Amino acid sequence: MAVVETWQISRGPRRVLHMGLASAQDWAVLVPGFTGSKEDFIGLLEPLARDGIGVVTFDQLGQYQSPGTAEEADYALSALAADLRDIVGLARNRRPQREPPHLLGHSFGGLVSQVALQAADLPVASWTGLCTGPGALPERRMGPLPALIEALPQTPLEDLWQVKRALERSAGQDDPPPDVEEFCRQRWLANHPVGLRAKAKILCAEPSVVGGHQGRVGLAKAIVYGEHDDAWPIAMQQAMAEDLGAQVRVISGSGHSPNADAPEATAAVLAEWWHLARG
Repeated sequence: MAVVETWQISRGPRRVLHMGLASAQDWAVLVPGFTGSKEDFIGLLEPLARDGIGVVTFDQLGQYQSPGTAEEADYALSALAADLRDIVGLARNRRPQREPPHLLGHSFGGLVSQVALQAADLPVASWTGLCTGPGALPERRMGPLPALIEALPQTPLEDLWQVKRALERSAGQDDPPPDVEEFCRQRWLANHPVGLRAKAKILCAEPSVVGGHQGRVGLAKAIVYGEHDDAWPIAMQQAMAEDLGAQVRVISGSGHSPNADAPEATAAVLAEWWHLARG
């Protein structure tokens, strides 16, 4: 059964979702992306559990149910990476074996997880970048992010939600079921506007973070992406994998969020990779 709790870390409370943490044979910590949350990985919980893998995931600072702050510096990658290390430490204390987890970062969460890897005090069994890149998005893939930076924090998030949905519909995106639409709206409104602006700036300007963990000898790494991922170009993700000596896995028929588009297929790929990485 999945459990949602509030964990106190050094920088305040974080809302955490976990399943099989104390009982599963293996486990992983999953880091959500820019406007995401712990719920992004709900579809993976049951299929991973069938493969003996428990999951811990959480809302980062200013996301959904983890309250944010009005200081942009609090959303620096180094600060968010420190939060991740705290989460991993607390989670390890709940594992009878205390073995390190597999670490996965989706999209913006991939940048956070890569910076976290730079610290020697973060032992992990493997690292997986899911639809992420080495740094900022290419300019042609930034979409509305520059406009969002200009609009925040003074523009109400409800107004920005309406603009966001209009842009998505004009691009041909189908409306989700009403309950999913309302959840996504409420989650968007729960974001801290300063946090959204700070993270958008990172996605538009952050230099490559790959060099900081490239030399981590012996760490198993993989780049996993959806076949139709429209964020970091696939060629860029493949080049990143080559630079890191990472394996590559492709989720057929999915886009930038294969964890939501194709959870069963994504869970199968991740479970196979994690079992291999753990040895």
